[in-house]
Amino acid sequence: MAANADPIQTLWQAVLLLPESQSVLPQLGITTGDPAGIGPEISLRAARERSLAGVCRLILFGSWELLRARAADIGLPFEFEKIPIDSLSDRSRQIPDRCIIDIPAGKIEAGIGSKASGEAAARNIIECASACRRGLLDAIVTAPLNKKYFQEAGYSFPGHTEFLAHLAGVSDFAMAFLTERLKVVLATIHVSLRDAIESITPELVYCKLRIILTEFRRLGLPCRKVAVAGLNPHAGESGIMGTEEMERIAPAVRKAQSLFTDSMIDGPLPADTLFWRAYNGEFDVVLAMYHDQGLAPIKLVGFGEAANVTLGLPFVRASVDHGTAYDIAGKGVARHDSMNAAIRWALRLITVPRSPFPVSR
Repeated sequence: MAANADPIQTLWQAVLLLPESQSVLPQLGITTGDPAGIGPEISLRAARERSLAGVCRLILFGSWELLRARAADIGLPFEFEKIPIDSLSDRSRQIPDRCIIDIPAGKIEAGIGSKASGEAAARNIIECASACRRGLLDAIVTAPLNKKYFQEAGYSFPGHTEFLAHLAGVSDFAMAFLTERLKVVLATIHVSLRDAIESITPELVYCKLRIILTEFRRLGLPCRKVAVAGLNPHAGESGIMGTEEMERIAPAVRKAQSLFTDSMIDGPLPADTLFWRAYNGEFDVVLAMYHDQGLAPIKLVGFGEAANVTLGLPFVRASVDHGTAYDIAGKGVARHDSMNAAIRWALRLITVPRSPFPVSR
């Protein structure tokens, strides 16, 4: 959304673009994240945004009692209704625009993460993703979880992205970060830098390029000009500073160029200037080789405005671009800008006419 755009007008325009079969309000599920963090309060605040009134139905997934208590702690009016999840199946029913699917949680204290808070976060995701797969929701928007406590609760996934891919039964997926001026997709996600370097292969890089070139089109995002970042300084400088570009990245770029002839795919390119070039309009999207290579520039230019979107799922998923912030949880000072941005991006992505789920090339 442009900086000077009127949010009410923009979101209403998004709803008006919905197909006739979706003429009722779109239904977005919000997982309220790790309940010991700021997820509950940013979800509550975002759901009360006036700019979203009458534009979409927001269904929060989390503990009714905990959400009500957290609202009281931060002095926020609690204007929600508790509904059973099956009531979402009939779009013509008069259910409230702001409601909660109650998923009881154990004893949890704001600011103190635990196995119980990790379990609560996981259950919110499982129920919301199931509702998406059943067609009860149009998209899922996720508040942050803590990976340590998520895993302590018995979920052996590095984070949301991998867990949602597992729940959706997909093996080819990618993490994307979207702003209006800079869009970045990651080749590797939540692994050490050493493991990221080892895992970069021609097959992996091509897989991520294929996902970009099919999913961006399916979601109505521009992808005519795609750039691929190098791994080493100066993109290896013709092998002087590393051969990964020549041996692992360039073959994948050539294959994508031969199969997706309607897009310009360039790379591997030196990463130190690539993101500036993309930010200034030279490229539509950048494929970064590892987590911090891609996220540092995104968070520099768009912190609080970027949305994390999972490519390759059979439903739209958008998320905030920050963590649980235990240190400020329950104090009423957490900003909900990123949650607002994630909701806006989810609305934007579900309102574009889309082709069926893509097949492999």
